[in-house]
Amino acid sequence: MKRKLLYSLIALAGVVLFGTVGFTLVEKTVGNPFEALYFTIVTMTTVGYGDIVPTSDASRVIASIVMIGGIGAGLTTLQSLFDAIVRKELRQELGLPERRTKMRDHYIICGFGNVGRQIADQLKAKSDSFIVIERDRDKISSMIDLGLPVIVGDATQEEVLKRANVSNAKALITTMTDSTNIVVVITAKTLNPNLHIVSEVEDYHNSAKLRKAGADEIVHCHEMGARMMVSKARKIVLDPVCGTEIDPAKAEYVYEYEGEKYYFSDKECMASFQKNPKRFIEMQKVLEATCGVP
Repeated sequence: MKRKLLYSLIALAGVVLFGTVGFTLVEKTVGNPFEALYFTIVTMTTVGYGDIVPTSDASRVIASIVMIGGIGAGLTTLQSLFDAIVRKELRQELGLPERRTKMRDHYIICGFGNVGRQIADQLKAKSDSFIVIERDRDKISSMIDLGLPVIVGDATQEEVLKRANVSNAKALITTMTDSTNIVVVITAKTLNPNLHIVSEVEDYHNSAKLRKAGADEIVHCHEMGARMMVSKARKIVLDPVCGTEIDPAKAEYVYEYEGEKYYFSDKECMASFQKNPKRFIEMQKVLEATCGVP
């Protein structure tokens, strides 16, 4: 796009220079280069004030070339300017990153289906930074209407993940088909081996494949949802580190962090949490967001 604009500007300048030099040399009514430049611009724009006209065949030939070349170069330049300026502003207004996002420590959501939409809603509600990768134009339009940041493309492609700044992301959540999720995980881990990846799985038999591909957490939403519902019904909580069920009224190991109480099945689980509570809280938040758990 920039190259096209540069070439069109060079062509436009070439026509102006050709006309200015030509009229200076062959048109007797032109007294100096400034008048020749004025003659050229009037000819290019086909304004025709009537104060100056070609008086020789040579001048008429030059005028014809300037008119044809000027109109062509002018239209090409205007089109290139539109592409470079107006379309860029439209992309920015629509929330479509032109090259890559500048976000850091953000979540990357691959796919904006039912699960992806729930994740985006929950992360937005928690004021977490995130960006969605999607290639379906109808879904993209929906995200634009909702004011959600989106990158258009295929999440299995390295270039698209780079545009999402995968190297500086906090975590990646992929919510598409199992086969696509596997490719996304492999590609993302190749670009950022330390990236924390949460993958949804449709067929639980594919969990081992996703784990081997590099997924750190694998979520089967139906199973997780059922487990959460049973826990709430039984009025029990889950150990955020070891995942065991605990009755808060009988819990022996309790740790309070930022106004919230967390319950653990043993000292080791609680000690692991105390070393890095944010890591376990964020991990649980991502897992819950992946399945839309409120």
